[in-house]
Amino acid sequence: MRFENVLLALSLLLLSSSCHSGERQPDAPLADSLRVLSYNTYYVFSKGREVDAARDWITLQAPDVVALQELTDIDEDRLSELAAGWGHEHSALLKTSGFSTGLTSSSPIEVVERMLDGLHHGCLHARVDGVDVFVVHLSPFRWATRTSETELLLAKIQPLLEQHEEVIVLGDFNALSPTDRHLLDVQPGLLKKARASDAEHDHIENLRDGIFDYSVMQRFFDGGLVDAALPFFDASHESHWTFTTGIWSEQQIDPPEGGTRIDFVLADPVLAAAVVSAHITRTGVVNRTSDHYPVLVEFRR
Repeated sequence: MRFENVLLALSLLLLSSSCHSGERQPDAPLADSLRVLSYNTYYVFSKGREVDAARDWITLQAPDVVALQELTDIDEDRLSELAAGWGHEHSALLKTSGFSTGLTSSSPIEVVERMLDGLHHGCLHARVDGVDVFVVHLSPFRWATRTSETELLLAKIQPLLEQHEEVIVLGDFNALSPTDRHLLDVQPGLLKKARASDAEHDHIENLRDGIFDYSVMQRFFDGGLVDAALPFFDASHESHWTFTTGIWSEQQIDPPEGGTRIDFVLADPVLAAAVVSAHITRTGVVNRTSDHYPVLVEFRR
């Protein structure tokens, strides 16, 4: 057998092993790129039970920046410890009470603002590698609250877009995108469940006039931001959704049969056009580390 054929055979064997391992083997980061991961931690990775598994998975992805939501019972030292676990020397925390957001990075982080007033969980605005990063976690309870939060955020974001600054807005939006409407229409059980939740709880009104609300994400798009990961999803519903995971199943290794996409990585138009890869991992340990799937986007700089 010729040497070239031996190399080809070995390559195919390794690829096959990777594809069937149950864990996504990420591509090597490109030179001069920014690899960004957004992850709702479910009370810091399954209420503290899966910190090691989450740390190992994040390390495997080799992100430059990690945006975290639903950080509970945490302070700056604890976040710094988590960041060091996946090789990041820098971190910043929104707050030490309630549900916080946080940012870790291999590069220095400049905190621009810790936004709390008028926001259900708040928003961390920081600058990393010349990019203005907003780590958001919008209200999980009411579409009207998310609408007002969106306007407060856009008041900070749009001036940056008008100045042609690089901007990334990412996290748990608890909102649905109009680009996913056709995928949700074929899951009537999701709407039925949402209607039951609204009817049962006085503090919950996620549906607008009894149907899914798409206006929050549309407002971000109208405000000048772009869904950076969307062009990299295939036509299947399975490639899109981020919530919920297999965490509630007995085996906690496989995704459930249906879900919604409420976690997004948005960017300014120029940066969004420079995305070289995007992926939502839905197999392996991510089915027990959180009730949200992580979103990974790589930008060429």
